Amino acid sequence: MLKIRKLDLSFDDENILKNLNFECKAGEITVITGHSGCGKSILLKAINGVIPEYLDANISGEIKYNNLDLLSKKIFERSCIISNVFQNPKSQFYCMNSTEELAFQLENRNTDKSEIINRIKKYSKLLNIEYLLDKNIFDLSGGEKQMIALAACAISENDIILLDEPSSSLDNESIERLKEALVKLKELNKIIIVVEHRLFYLKHIMDRLCIIDNESLNSYEKEDLNDYNLKAIAEGYGLRTFNKIEKSDLEINKYYKVNLLDDKNNFSNGDLSCHNFKKKYEKNKIFDFSISFNKGVNFIIGKNGIGKSTFIKLLTGTTKGHGDVFVNQKKVTKQNKEIFMVMQDPNSQLFTESVLSEVSTVSEDKSLNEKMLEKMGLLSKLEKHPQSLSGGEKQRLLIAIARLSNKPIIILDEPTSGLCKPQMNTLINFLHDMEREGKLIIIITHDYEFIKNCGGNIYEFSK
Repeated sequence: MLKIRKLDLSFDDENILKNLNFECKAGEITVITGHSGCGKSILLKAINGVIPEYLDANISGEIKYNNLDLLSKKIFERSCIISNVFQNPKSQFYCMNSTEELAFQLENRNTDKSEIINRIKKYSKLLNIEYLLDKNIFDLSGGEKQMIALAACAISENDIILLDEPSSSLDNESIERLKEALVKLKELNKIIIVVEHRLFYLKHIMDRLCIIDNESLNSYEKEDLNDYNLKAIAEGYGLRTFNKIEKSDLEINKYYKVNLLDDKNNFSNGDLSCHNFKKKYEKNKIFDFSISFNKGVNFIIGKNGIGKSTFIKLLTGTTKGHGDVFVNQKKVTKQNKEIFMVMQDPNSQLFTESVLSEVSTVSEDKSLNEKMLEKMGLLSKLEKHPQSLSGGEKQRLLIAIARLSNKPIIILDEPTSGLCKPQMNTLINFLHDMEREGKLIIIITHDYEFIKNCGGNIYEFSK
């Protein structure tokens, strides 16, 4: 059993968590949620030892696994008990090859080679990721990386598994695989803690729901989590819905089915046109098609690994391939003059030493910058280092920068990862404001709740 008692945590005299008390049993799934920036990820870092060993913070109270005092243990000692799936899984990879990554921690433990091979076979089959073996990790989609990180946790056979926003980059099919994987790990008697905003897939498998609110933690046991109570809890705390949203539920202006391998009929004189886009990986054709977008909100959906992010990289000129880009029927050679992109991994776009200086890279109007940060709930973070922000706060900062950039085309790749419901609604209002300003917005997302609440044109990529 994992017990947390009277846990207090603060940074720079700012209270983050206060007097937290809860426990997690073997063979149970505990879900932790709450507004973006409330301290969910920080709690996981306190459990796994990142705090205070790598992130300086004041921490007091008890974190015990059975009779073992985890707060007295170094991070490498905790790693023999605790495995993690981070919010950004690529930050935890050490190898280029997916199979080598699965073997990495077992090799460090001097595990026998035959045992390593057997475990990789066992857990890749158990978690249904055999098709991801022996791949270049950095050629995988965000969702595929998530599944490799989860498999690495399982292969360690540690007793405690911590997952931070594991569904943020997953399509519905992959979320179902994640759900099945969690159930299988639960059956193996693991202690599983999942930090999440997207809650629908956990509705029927969680044993405990914990909500962090105003530095405190409120816990609800399984017997209290019927549909009526879940609806009241979601409304009371402003959480995402616990009900799954299907494609048929979406508010759609126009719907386009786009075949990435042989669709050449979608090239027209749109506000943004991509002509004869081609991309190969080794001998495999990723796409060979044309497409056009008009001003307003345009969503791109499709399965993990289908080529959505690769298409955006070719559109923005950040990967090599073939194709021509036209804006208002004029050929573009320098896409960065027309397009601002918020990437799937916000860490790769933050360079300065404070939030205010970060927005100042695109706008010198301090008053306007502060108003924009206030709208995004970041005004109190003006002097904070961008890398000290939570994942959701980083997303909101980059969205503010996109708005301030005054570029006519805005591209967002999975912008709701790390965003709670109020912040998702703030983003939707931002998108509608930019739409009224005449901007063309392209959004890659698997978040159907987001699409349903926003509305727009949908382009579904398929092969």
